[in-house]
Amino acid sequence: MKQRRRLTRSTCLGLALVLAATATAFAQPAARSLSESAYARAREVLDAAVAAAGGREALRSLRTVSRKGSGTAHNQGQSLVPEAPYTTRALEVTSVVDLANRRGATETATTQQGAIPGRTRAVLAGDSGFTVNLVTNVVNAVSPGGLAGMRTAVRRDAAALLLTAESRAETLRHLGEGSFDGRPHQVVTFADTDGTQIALYVDAATRLVSKYETFADNPVLGDTLSEVVFSDYRAVDGVKLPFRMTSRTAGETTQDLVFREVEVNAAPAPALFEPPSPPLPSAAPAAGGVTVRKLADDVYLAEGGSHHSLFVAFADHVVLVEAPQGEERVQAVLARIAETVPGRPVKYVVPTHHHYDHSGGLRAAIAAGATVITTPGNKPFVETLARGTRTIRPDALARAPKPARVETFTTKKVLTDGTRTLELHDIGPNPHVKEAVIAYLPQHRIAFQADLIALPAQGPLPPASPATVDFVRKVRALGLQVDTIAGAHGRTGTMEEVAKAAAAVEAQATR
Repeated sequence: MKQRRRLTRSTCLGLALVLAATATAFAQPAARSLSESAYARAREVLDAAVAAAGGREALRSLRTVSRKGSGTAHNQGQSLVPEAPYTTRALEVTSVVDLANRRGATETATTQQGAIPGRTRAVLAGDSGFTVNLVTNVVNAVSPGGLAGMRTAVRRDAAALLLTAESRAETLRHLGEGSFDGRPHQVVTFADTDGTQIALYVDAATRLVSKYETFADNPVLGDTLSEVVFSDYRAVDGVKLPFRMTSRTAGETTQDLVFREVEVNAAPAPALFEPPSPPLPSAAPAAGGVTVRKLADDVYLAEGGSHHSLFVAFADHVVLVEAPQGEERVQAVLARIAETVPGRPVKYVVPTHHHYDHSGGLRAAIAAGATVITTPGNKPFVETLARGTRTIRPDALARAPKPARVETFTTKKVLTDGTRTLELHDIGPNPHVKEAVIAYLPQHRIAFQADLIALPAQGPLPPASPATVDFVRKVRALGLQVDTIAGAHGRTGTMEEVAKAAAAVEAQATR
């Protein structure tokens, strides 16, 4: 006979406690994941920043922001020499950002490197964009890449940045606590609509955004941190906006602007955003769009987009003059060279000067096996460029690293196969850059240059700059017989028209 177990009062009480604890455990929500916690903390920081800036409704009520200011541009990648300290230039800026219609117009007055006065207006209007040279009245459509950059600038305007982050709330995360300018900050990050990760530094005391950072690939510098710093916040119709903005690239200041006036919700003139008449030509092609034009036997111009290259076919190889912009552009140029003169590899690549837009594709040429021919002052720059770290967007050279082969020359270098001759001349120092290489084909009386002459694709030739006057003087001093001038920018012209423009400036200077 089985013995029955009697449940004591204490046993029943213990069992009840166990059941209650189990029920409570199931009733409680699971612990937050790291993503949930990071989002929740970032949300708190962002909400505090929105409140400090004037509140969500006040920010959403902003339709337009107009600014007038001045400042300094530090010519990183556009200076007389590759290394710092860089030359600088003064800026006068007037801008209107139409947040309600996602459009903008910025007018900039400055004096470019080489004492070239410039005044331009850049306009984003709906699905199109254009620039106007207010000195020559020449209008150009903006390339697809430039258009994307204009749209990005509207989303990341100081008045729109917090709302842009809110619109991307699913990507919002807290990075942690950081220090900037000697003050503690909370750092949050979000992914912009173009995929760029943006880090916001929110001051722990004021709750205002001190700066934002992006970390991306740069054709010359490689993996590069870029910063936009906001300071001197003031109240404008109930919203706090910065009256100073400073841009930095790879830790170096590239632009510093101080605004005299900041106005919100002023109705801009409609004509400011309208394309001029007659209608604009179609937008400039993207960087990869390359067309080949024959200048003479075995001499070709690889055109398209904003930058052109010259290539000369010798008996068993090709010399490429200019590897501009970045890998996409130069890979496209190399492909067109292979189609035009098959079986002849690019043995040499010659940058005209070190400026970033003219050297950004050198890595692609180096990866393809080309030896760089340059002037002595640019050799360390080329070698550093070839060693650069590329983990964000590995290019061909990052995937198969090799040191750059660099040959230097001073004054003049002649390349020939006994039939074809190409001369390289360093005609620096020039007001535009200290070491400036031109390519000269004596058999065809053709010279190729970059940035020393402004030959607009349309419209009149502007007054000759000091860089152009210097170019004409030195070509004559060297005894080069030049009829045709091709360039890295704009159209092909004649020495006669360039010399006439330079003579007019010189004559005016002697009056």
